[in-house]
Amino acid sequence: MKRIVIAIISVGMLFAACEKDTPTSGNTSYPTDGLTVENKQRVLVMEQTGAWCQFCPNGAATMVELVAFYEDAIVPIAVHSGDALTAPISGIWDNNFPASGVPNFYVMNEDAGQAPQNKISGYLNQIPFVGITHAIETTDSSWNVYPKLQVFEASFNEDYLINSYLILDAVLAKDYGSGIDLNQISSVPIAGGVNPTKWLQDAAFVDGEPQIRAGDDYYHTESLVGVANTINPFGLALADFNPFGNEYIDGDILGTKNTPILLSIPRVSIAPFETEISIVTIVWRLRTDGSGAFDYVNGYMSHHVAN
Repeated sequence: MKRIVIAIISVGMLFAACEKDTPTSGNTSYPTDGLTVENKQRVLVMEQTGAWCQFCPNGAATMVELVAFYEDAIVPIAVHSGDALTAPISGIWDNNFPASGVPNFYVMNEDAGQAPQNKISGYLNQIPFVGITHAIETTDSSWNVYPKLQVFEASFNEDYLINSYLILDAVLAKDYGSGIDLNQISSVPIAGGVNPTKWLQDAAFVDGEPQIRAGDDYYHTESLVGVANTINPFGLALADFNPFGNEYIDGDILGTKNTPILLSIPRVSIAPFETEISIVTIVWRLRTDGSGAFDYVNGYMSHHVAN
């Protein structure tokens, strides 16, 4: 994997939350007050890609199509390797979701190859163990993420973790100088050219309408670049915020003033890129096969977060 060349992928920090059994004072408001957690399974759609990959415009067009069609029913994340959007977290995710090449998709925790569309619908109909939402406060030094969770299916003696991640929504595929060349290599007819790369054909059709049109600039979308907790990039133990540890029953709610959770992503420059950002919060489950790997459980993404 190539050397990291952008500032935004610096390590993150997590600021400890209050003790789970110590409520805050009675009349104090809390950022998640008024938030409603939906009983909704949001499906992870993870694209493994790289600007050097000659076939990856096919994967990029697929991701644009899926985001337009499924909207907030999916959690779209692109993990780059070998280019200027490669982050320390990228290799960790790649190891957790191994693939033989790129472009490649995972849907939830299943390798979907280059055909993620066939696997998404079935997962959308599942009852989630937990639903998630979050509030975000932007400060001069950080994005402070306050998750709120509600349990919809009982679970006992399983290890869950929670973490928040920083996503770049749309980075123009061009040469930024200083060794940061994000022009997309392409040997497929839908994309090509340089400074910046262009879409050469209509693509990503939803209900017969192209979401990408010939002549549009090519953007790297949904790029994973940062993380709140780096001690364990899959996060904090959810049991540390639950008065009953790793025992959860239907109706349990975490992330209120009585069970506060705070995940903090440091504010760092995203120069030279001009892009919107997203923040996604994910609950993971430790696999019981002894591999040390984690399964995606559910997530929530906020788009166009203040930068």
